[in-house]
Amino acid sequence: MIRKKEGSGLFLGLLVVSGLCIVALGTFFFLGRTITLFTFKNFVVNKAFVRLLPRAYNLEKAEAIRKQVYDFYDTAGEKEIPDTTVMRVSQKIQQIMVDETITDEEVQLLLPLMENKK
Repeated sequence: MIRKKEGSGLFLGLLVVSGLCIVALGTFFFLGRTITLFTFKNFVVNKAFVRLLPRAYNLEKAEAIRKQVYDFYDTAGEKEIPDTTVMRVSQKIQQIMVDETITDEEVQLLLPLMENKK
């Protein structure tokens, strides 16, 4: 009588899942900063932040502010700005966007944070 191996599929499945976890964690470890900057720049700034700017801003002023924030993240991507500064500015943007409106005062407080760190 030939005995059928049991559990080998489960073992291979667990091995594949753990390998995928290791690859994902390694990617985030080595490319985490790049992924974070890309995501924040392309989704938060371009989509949500600009949409929440005060309605009193004309198109040129809103575009200038978007460009300034975008340039900050571009400079941060080139590693000219320390991680702590990037996190501070990102947290400030998140705090501003919590109530889904951005006032002129909040924008005026955010802009100097980015200018001093370049």
